[in-house]
Amino acid sequence: MKQSKYYFIAFIILIISIFLRFFTLQNQSLWFDEGWSLALSNNTTVQENLSEILGLENGDKYQPLYYLVLFYWRSAFGNSEFALRSLSALLGVGSVIAIFFTCLRIYGKKHALWSSTLLAVSSFSVFYSQDARPYALLIFIASLQIYFFSYAINVYKRNTIIFPLLFGIFTAIGAFGSILIIIFSSSLFLSHAIVYKNFKQLLKWWIPPIIFSSPMLWFYLSSPAASDPTATVVTRTGLPIIQNMIFVIYGILVGTSYGPPLEKLREQEKFNVILSYWFHLLIFIIVIAVIFIALLTSLLRHRKRKIYQPTDYFFTSLLVVSFLLAFLFALVTKINWLPRHSFYLCLPVVILIPSAFLHNYQRQNKLDIFSQVTKLATVFLLSMNVYSNFQYYLNPAYAKDDYRSAARYLLQHRNESAKSVLLLGQPILLKYYGYPSTIYAPERILKTVDGKNMAEKISRITQNSDTVFIIINREYSWQPRGVFKKEMSSLYNLEDQSDWAYMKIYRFTRKK
Repeated sequence: MKQSKYYFIAFIILIISIFLRFFTLQNQSLWFDEGWSLALSNNTTVQENLSEILGLENGDKYQPLYYLVLFYWRSAFGNSEFALRSLSALLGVGSVIAIFFTCLRIYGKKHALWSSTLLAVSSFSVFYSQDARPYALLIFIASLQIYFFSYAINVYKRNTIIFPLLFGIFTAIGAFGSILIIIFSSSLFLSHAIVYKNFKQLLKWWIPPIIFSSPMLWFYLSSPAASDPTATVVTRTGLPIIQNMIFVIYGILVGTSYGPPLEKLREQEKFNVILSYWFHLLIFIIVIAVIFIALLTSLLRHRKRKIYQPTDYFFTSLLVVSFLLAFLFALVTKINWLPRHSFYLCLPVVILIPSAFLHNYQRQNKLDIFSQVTKLATVFLLSMNVYSNFQYYLNPAYAKDDYRSAARYLLQHRNESAKSVLLLGQPILLKYYGYPSTIYAPERILKTVDGKNMAEKISRITQNSDTVFIIINREYSWQPRGVFKKEMSSLYNLEDQSDWAYMKIYRFTRKK
């Protein structure tokens, strides 16, 4: 490939990655989980923020780094939606650059262009690059881990100690970023040991990260979650683990906006909803099957030239081992295993896919046809991710929780005699969008209020107000359908109901 053409294509990939991550960055409202990011970076000093994070008993206690970085980011760039999310967008672009240089070192120019393109348009990566949550930072750290570790697996050996030290430093930073990075680092270690079987090299590369990460390892092992993983407050839906597994694979490969909207999958007719997207899912299955079969064939084929084969084995091992460890983590903690909890899987995936049609060294032309078909399937995968991205950007069915519209509605309808109560959701987000006077009364607080039913409890906390606005975010996770409105009917009439993405506001007036 000519140098000028190569650099031009690399530049275009960079521009695409920037465009996709900053396009409509502030178009959607901040959603429930982003409210946690606001709350945990909202104190006046970084020490206060850290103290609040470590005092939690939910999953955010074990991923403190992002909130501390966000605190300084907000101090420098402000609190607009664009400013809050731009940190993730920049880190998402950084991950594309890191993967490009990793593949360039290990595999060469063509592979680097394909892998960086796959990550640049990845709907999974783009979504979390537009989300004020820790995952873009964690993907970036994991991509830097792989980059520095590439000096251990590259065929051109170097004896310098600088790269093991840098790898150790970023592994320790990642350990401070999330317990999930420890799972990924463990997968790196096991894959290194399984594929290369070099004890001396193993010591050289893994003593620094173990030493540097020891404070966080001690923190995790001494926490209550170590003795009882189910004690930490996380979302647990009780879905069969096989459903979570399929959803993780699907979400990593094409994002969650390629097929049915997730909100529709929570309805009773979810199987009919899935069937209505049969064509999308059929294409997905065919494309992934072609790539998987081609990759497996490439890995199993005996090669006289083995320059890339050990590296392919390493990243295959990394993908398989990290998936299995994520599976075990989900079983032990009983967490609702989602694609974001296995964010690191997207990296070995985009690195491996080009190996399905590059570096095959076929001697028979008929095998080259299969290579071309696999390349076409990869182009289809890229197109599916582009489609998924624009569904997320422009289709309201895939929108995040719309606190912005809910706050606007409350501001338009407020009066002195009306009270608003948030039963489920993030009160900080209503304040963020300009409506500060909501009474926050989640279920744990309502249980302490005297009263036989919901209506009496609401009446007490609103001081018998004649008009009450009840705000509920993600009602599906709260009460059985119809129970809430039935209980309220003993004292109130339902006058109006307004719906937005994952948000509902009920306007009740007291019965005379």
